[in-house]
Amino acid sequence: MTTKRIFKAKRVANSDVSGWLDDHAVVVEDGVITAVEPSANVASGGDSHEVHDLGDVSLLPGLVDAHSHMHCSATHDAQTLAMTENDQQLTIRATSNMRKAVLAGTTTIRDLGSRNEVAFAVRQMIEDGHVPGPRLLLAGTPITITAGHCWFFGTEADTETQVRTAIRTQVKLGANVIKVMATGGMFTPTANPRTPQYSVEVLKAAVEEAHRMNVPIVTHTLSAQGVRNVVEAGVDQLIHARWYHSDPNQGLDYTPDTVKQMVDQGQWVDPTIGHHLLGIEAKARGEIGPMDPHWAVSYKVVPEAEHVDTLNKMHDAGVRFTTGLDMGMTYGTHDRSAANAWALVETLGWANWKAINASTAGTAEALGLTKQIGSLQTGMFADMAAFSGDPAQNIRDMDRASTVVQSGRILKLNDTVLV
Repeated sequence: MTTKRIFKAKRVANSDVSGWLDDHAVVVEDGVITAVEPSANVASGGDSHEVHDLGDVSLLPGLVDAHSHMHCSATHDAQTLAMTENDQQLTIRATSNMRKAVLAGTTTIRDLGSRNEVAFAVRQMIEDGHVPGPRLLLAGTPITITAGHCWFFGTEADTETQVRTAIRTQVKLGANVIKVMATGGMFTPTANPRTPQYSVEVLKAAVEEAHRMNVPIVTHTLSAQGVRNVVEAGVDQLIHARWYHSDPNQGLDYTPDTVKQMVDQGQWVDPTIGHHLLGIEAKARGEIGPMDPHWAVSYKVVPEAEHVDTLNKMHDAGVRFTTGLDMGMTYGTHDRSAANAWALVETLGWANWKAINASTAGTAEALGLTKQIGSLQTGMFADMAAFSGDPAQNIRDMDRASTVVQSGRILKLNDTVLV
């Protein structure tokens, strides 16, 4: 039997997520959008369908987040917990985190680093309808060198042969994307964020192996040489894309020629600045801070304004940005994906609609899902999130949705959780 639901709202995002349709309704049948039209044209409820008048809200496509660690705690001791908790504990935490995420309005998440034993099981339970959660694209364990960044929930692989085998294993398990730690990171004392972990030759082999199986490959990249390496290797997307100089006495080492090559190759960047914004606000509230910065970075502290400047230069040159919170890292709670849009507006100076689009249609494009999600159009999955206020006027109005619909199923209605 066909399930038909109609959702009316004062403001509904238009088809390219660039403005509002006033007093419109989204018609949903069997989980798919079948029409978007003026509310006046839609009949009232009856035996054949439901009508939900959401009132003075802003109805958007469900948010899309390109960077999560589902089993990490987002607390000040996130590193310690990720290293010490067992699979059962991490699975319970991940299940809770994914529930929080979808009830906040994030209906699609790409998870870029969680234990295989946790991530694939949680995705299956969500898909089978046993627990609520977002549509998940999974990397499973990230691939890193021995004692490299996030080794404690990664697959350690040092040689080209080991990296190829690790990639094949992840795809065999059901990975939708491959994550490689191209440089060290802040989260791991034994991994220097200023230096590469893999040579260009090994990275090229990784790209070749992932693409052979039609799976995209993304890389965690914090150092300038790391950025240059992954751009030369032809990875699909860069995570962070910071430009730390290899010398701990130096600051950044930005190279415009590399950015031009990045643009020419169509490589996306996830700047992860929403996570940083949440950290600044948490510290201002007096909350316990994260672990001390890695020695290679704390030795010569680079002002945040310099990182922002390089991101703006990259964007001005034509690099496209996804929205990814780095959920699970300290302060990056799984219910605050909207902070990605806040930071694009407040930190990088973007217009509100541009940031809203990046959080929906733009990141859906980066994930290769534009025919399924990211906009409210006929034939798309009915993934929707309603927010009080008008985020086109105040971007902070986009935070923790009051109503959430996923594939036509109502998970939350007017702040009442139904799952």
